[in-house]
Amino acid sequence: MRFAGKVALVTGAGRGLGRSFALGLAKEGAMVAVNALHADTAQGTVAEIEAHGGQARAVPGDVAQKKTVEGMIGDIAEVWGRIDILINNAGINPFILPAERIDEAEWDRVMAVNVKGVFLCCQAVFPWMKKQGGGRIVNISSQAGLTGEQGLLPYCVSKTGVMTLTRVLAHEWGRYGISVNAVAPGFVAGGMNEPLMRKQELVDTLAKRVAMGRFAEPEEVVSVVAFLCSDEARYINGETIVVDGGMGGYSPMSLIDLFGRGGHG
Repeated sequence: MRFAGKVALVTGAGRGLGRSFALGLAKEGAMVAVNALHADTAQGTVAEIEAHGGQARAVPGDVAQKKTVEGMIGDIAEVWGRIDILINNAGINPFILPAERIDEAEWDRVMAVNVKGVFLCCQAVFPWMKKQGGGRIVNISSQAGLTGEQGLLPYCVSKTGVMTLTRVLAHEWGRYGISVNAVAPGFVAGGMNEPLMRKQELVDTLAKRVAMGRFAEPEEVVSVVAFLCSDEARYINGETIVVDGGMGGYSPMSLIDLFGRGGHG
């Protein structure tokens, strides 16, 4: 029960990895504020936590909207009086397209959620963590932000941005006892990859790019995030931990080739 008495906010926690992060922290005693874009999705994770004896609260809303984020933080602070952990997991990757076919609105939306949303949530919890004398922030980036991935230009750029944001905030806020780190998963069996997991041929092809020959299980990413939130990682700050099973870089077989030059998912 490493997080007994701690309050955690997990964004994008209605499904996939975000849901797994919320359940994992609650299992170890944290009171979890569950964010998702839609209230019913957030409430589903809350119900699951409560069914296992945990404490949780739904705080739905779009993390790319400053007023919404401020309202979420205000609600959490009013109910629990503190915020110890922030997991910035909310992110989107709504299309696989060649760079020349990405329009401005598509680019802006990915950046708004994946980068601006992370910044707004960090900024909103900062006063509370500073007042408390510390806190843990873990931003979910991606291996794609390190190596790039054909067909995912705005997503890759946004996840590189998350790593840089992490490093700068670590420099600025470490003096207040606030650690800011990132986790960069590779292919994970779930979350955004759920549609892909239904196509075994695609899974087999992509798994060949991983030294361990398989996708990560969500729990293998959750354990790293939980470690960074714990006192065991109190002197780790500004780092990006890659959890990708040993993926290679550029592949001649791109996601565009695998999924077709089609587009929106």
